[in-house]
Amino acid sequence: MKPFEYRYAPGQVHAAWFKRETAIVALEGTLRLSYRDASLDWLLGDAPRVSVVLCEGERHVLPYEAFVEVLAAGQRAAIAQIDTGPRGQTMVATIGRWLVSIARLNGALFRRS
Repeated sequence: MKPFEYRYAPGQVHAAWFKRETAIVALEGTLRLSYRDASLDWLLGDAPRVSVVLCEGERHVLPYEAFVEVLAAGQRAAIAQIDTGPRGQTMVATIGRWLVSIARLNGALFRRS
């Protein structure tokens, strides 16, 4: 997916699921990001929360997949550019995973007792 821009009104909270290595850049205004590591969802409210304030021109890259709340902090609207990270998997990696899964399937189907 190509990077896109999103405008946040003052006080507006936007929540979205972002992949690991998603970059969020504050183009105008100040943004407040709040998120938790998705692998700790089983802890419910006890999972540690990360809170980051981005001033104009600053960038933050998510270290893991997370449900992120973005808030326009301040008296004016904020604009963020969101780049969802790596574009996907390479063809070689996809073929490799496909071959491994076929090999496992063959082993499971044709296993002798």
